[in-house]
Amino acid sequence: LFDELKLLEEKTGFVMSNSPTVNVGYEVKSELKKVKHNHKMLSLDKTKSVSDLIKFLNGNEGIMMLKMDGLTVSLRYLNGQLVSAETRGNSEIGEDVLHNARVFTNIPLKIDYKEELIVDGEAIITYNTFNEINSKLPEDKKYKNPRNLASGSVRQLDSKIAKDRNIRFIAWKVVKGFYGNDFHDKLICLYDLGFEIVPCMEIKSFKECDFEEAIEELKEEAKFLNYPIDGIV
Repeated sequence: LFDELKLLEEKTGFVMSNSPTVNVGYEVKSELKKVKHNHKMLSLDKTKSVSDLIKFLNGNEGIMMLKMDGLTVSLRYLNGQLVSAETRGNSEIGEDVLHNARVFTNIPLKIDYKEELIVDGEAIITYNTFNEINSKLPEDKKYKNPRNLASGSVRQLDSKIAKDRNIRFIAWKVVKGFYGNDFHDKLICLYDLGFEIVPCMEIKSFKECDFEEAIEELKEEAKFLNYPIDGIV
């Protein structure tokens, strides 16, 4: 099975962080280095009104996706190799967390794409993992929610601790890479490279009932996948 996996990795050109063919050494940092982003990682406006969404689209088609509730992280690949991972921070300056990203459960360390690729996404801890971790802690040490646990885990100085937390990376935007401008097509390209991508739906109808139905569908998918969310984008 090991040999078969190695052959598959060579054939497809990508290797996952949890692959038994990869021996990722643990690192202990004395501090997290501050880094300036190569693009602004802006925050979102929000509304509770479906009519506001319809007005915002202004007759254009759109994409509706889950708003993952974790810590925003940006990954950068050069020549098929993961070379940087940064937290969102204040949108212009974040922290270097590459030592921890390398031990996330599902990040591709090597991909079959040689040009520069920059991917924004969310580092999360699913409800299953969150409940398992909390079940082993005394009442006064339990974490309040998966978001707090994910945020603290991604920012650990010791990558061994991050590894044990089963952090997942859910990609939701290609900042740089691939050809064309279609947002959804680029996400599919990420999926083909081994990334876990955010559940999303294309919006072509502008009836309030259709929006509400799409929102409920996405919420049900988040529940099925044990994803922590705090809205829809």
